Amino acid sequence: MKFEDLTGRKFGRLTVIERAPDGHNGVKRIKPVTMWKCICDCGKETIVNRYSLVTGHTVSCGCKTRKHGYAHKERLYETWKNMRRRCNDPTNKRFEQYGGKGVKICPEWDDYEVFREWAMANGYREDLTIDRINLNGDYCPENCRWADALTQMNNTTRNRFIEYCGQTKTVAQWARYFGMKPYMLNSRICKGWSFERAIYAPYNGVVYGHPIETIPERVP
Repeated sequence: MKFEDLTGRKFGRLTVIERAPDGHNGVKRIKPVTMWKCICDCGKETIVNRYSLVTGHTVSCGCKTRKHGYAHKERLYETWKNMRRRCNDPTNKRFEQYGGKGVKICPEWDDYEVFREWAMANGYREDLTIDRINLNGDYCPENCRWADALTQMNNTTRNRFIEYCGQTKTVAQWARYFGMKPYMLNSRICKGWSFERAIYAPYNGVVYGHPIETIPERVP
């Protein structure tokens, strides 16, 4: 991994002062880990490894929980940490789709409180998730919004467009049109079903697309 100088950057309540000697941080590893000396907003200095800083695992010298306990209890904090793991942690199962493709997080969002202020001022709700408008862009205020599952699916790089009866829609849009769950329609198509079979075939007695009597005989 290319060396990344974190000097001067702020992560939560921690501001990086300088690089510290490599160490194990109390964990036995084959290779030493990169350590950084930081100063907390409370004035206390502490040594933190790179992984804990960039993933949001460590955001203070230990005073965070006492002064800002909401962070560790709310859903938004988990959203922030998961976003950081996707972009900064090569061991994360979704890293290849994000950090592996060069997707980064803007420096100001290294601070959870800054991210939280943006979220609350831009429509955050418990039923929404963060969505990048331009999928090739980074996580930053000008490229992010809070979206529901349907909007997310319509914006995913794995989306596919299907033309049927003279109209072109995404799988998610067709699913909504026929009153289906998007994952059901997508699953059927991935199994190699024709589009007509995917939308007409009944499931647990429920028929989509048209009433039962109009389903072609070729559809089971």
